[in-house]
Parts: sequence; structure tokens; C-alpha cells
Amino acid sequence: MDNKTLFQLANYAAKGIAPAGYEVDTVNSALADGLRELLNDGDIYTFAENKYTFFRIITQNAAEVVPARLTNLLGTFAEVVRIGQGEKASFKVSSKLRNRNRAKRFITRVGLAGVYESFRLDNDRYDVSTDAIGGAISVDYERLLDGADTLADLMEAVTDGLAEKVTVEIHKALKSAIGNASVPANNQVVQAGFEPNKMVSLINTVKAYGNSAVIFAPPEFIGAMGADAIIPIASGVQGVYHPDDIDAIHKTGYIKIFRGAPVVEIPQSFVDEKNDKVWIDPQTAYVLPSGGDKIVKIVLEGDLHVRDDENRDWSTEINFYQKMGIGILTYHNWGIYQNTEIDNANYFEEASGLGFY
Repeated sequence: MDNKTLFQLANYAAKGIAPAGYEVDTVNSALADGLRELLNDGDIYTFAENKYTFFRIITQNAAEVVPARLTNLLGTFAEVVRIGQGEKASFKVSSKLRNRNRAKRFITRVGLAGVYESFRLDNDRYDVSTDAIGGAISVDYERLLDGADTLADLMEAVTDGLAEKVTVEIHKALKSAIGNASVPANNQVVQAGFEPNKMVSLINTVKAYGNSAVIFAPPEFIGAMGADAIIPIASGVQGVYHPDDIDAIHKTGYIKIFRGAPVVEIPQSFVDEKNDKVWIDPQTAYVLPSGGDKIVKIVLEGDLHVRDDENRDWSTEINFYQKMGIGILTYHNWGIYQNTEIDNANYFEEASGLGFY
């Protein structure tokens, strides 16, 4: 199989789709045959000679798959931009928000090493700088060549890892707003317990800047939101779930909408295999505007870079890194709710850098 055909098959497989008249399974089977021919058809040196072609397949597909994956996960409030190596990402501030917030505009540029640079915005454009993040996945080439694992599986593992890192960095940057004097009191709630009316107040504040508002929260926070409807009883009040909430909890484990605002779960993840520390603070939820200018800018610079290391069992570990940057234009058009009653002793809190000033 020539390399052009192999690259075309890999592109379909990485996206989990197939050309007209074919099935996805057929594409994966044909790709497995092509990879077998590329990496294992000949003597023991074939893989060493051709592995960089395989890495190039991963790199070129990542250029399409990773931005699409991030947009699918975070596109409600985030804009994803890909730029070339060495280029700068510059964003224009919308005239509507610029005029409404002339005296209270801030930029938070997120350094992926955990440093957040904040400064007043004095012009109509701002840049987002990038830094490298990386990870590694173990690949059993025998399973790949046999078709037991597919390139789609490999790409999903890579994109999931990158998306998780982006989500964590966005969370840390937004969380740095809590208790900061620059953030209006109406945009933040910090208290023990959940009060529906205070969440409604946040939603109404955010709606003033966009078409609607969306609540983003980890599963622990959503679970603690509890019943919304309140009815009086002899000894006080009692919470009552709406029938739609009961159905949503039955099907998904949490409510899907609160007072007209969609509730989107921020996937929780563990820091390592010990499962005793989590990346996302269970206490904190965000109310973000949907429609209009996206408050979060995600920048991918250059290609995904790949290299390999051979393990003692002859399996291969693929190491990858991507230059990435995150910028948050803090127009005071989003809200934050911290429920300190939720136990967050297992939250792994890295240094949050400079935050706002």
C-alpha cells in the first residue's frame, strides 16, 4: 500500500468515519493491513526504518482531530485556534463588550506552568502566549497490527489527554477569581451549602452579557445542588425535585438543567493511579455565557511532536507534546459559585500563580 493511500485511510480512521460506500470497520481493517505492511512486512529492521512515517500519520491527523475534539468539548464558551510554529495568536476585542466594559477590562493569560499573568487591556487586541504540555501512552504494536487496537483508539487517547490538561488549566484560571477585589460581588458566591436563589442571581448577571448562561460544574458540585422546588411543611420547608430532574438523575446521575440554564458536567479525573487526588476542585462551579464572544481562547501552536521509547517488555511508549496557550478575557461576564460545604480534601491544588491584580 502506498503512503498516500495509507494517510487517507488513517485520516478516516482517526475521525471514526468512512468514505461513501464503506463501513468504519472496513477502513480500520484496511488500515491495519497497511500498517502491518509498513511496520512489519520484512525483516526486523522494517519497523525502525518506517516508524517515522507512522509518527507522521499521527501528527498530521492530530492537526485536524485535536482542535475538533476541543471544540466539541469546550466550544460553548471557548474558541480554539491553531497557529503555525513561531506565530503569535492575536485576538480582537468585540466592540460591544469593549464599550460596555471600558473601565473594567482585564486579560488573564494562562501560562501552563501555573503562572497567570493579569493586566488591564488598553487596546483592541491581545495576544495569547504558549507553552509546551505533554504526555505518554503505551502502545502494543502487535494489537495495532492485528486490528485489536485502532488508530482511532490511539488518537482518542492523545486528544483525551490534551483536552483534560486544557480543562484543568481553564479551571485553575477561572478559580483564581474567587475572593479577588477586582471581581464584582454579584459575580461570585462563596458559602457553605447551595442556595438556588443565589445561583439564579449569578445566571441573571451572566445573561446580561450574552444570549444565555450555562453552568459548568464537577459531579460533586452538581450532586450537592439538591432539589430546586421548595414547599412549606409543618416543621419548615422541604425540597422537591422536578419530575424531569428525577428522570435526568435516573439516566445520567445528575440534573441537566437548572432554571433554564443547561448544566454541563466537568469530567473529574485523578492525578495518578492511586485515585486519592483529583484535578478539579469539587467545591467550584462556573456560570459562563453562551453566544457572542467566547471568554476563553485556546491556542495550539505548531504540530503535535512525537517520539518513542521501548519498554522492557518490547511494548512501545509514545511520548508527545504540543505547544498550547489559554487566554481568558475577564469582562465580568461570568460567575463563580464555591460551595465550601463540599469536602475537597482530595483536591490537588497546584500553585495558582499571580491570578488577578
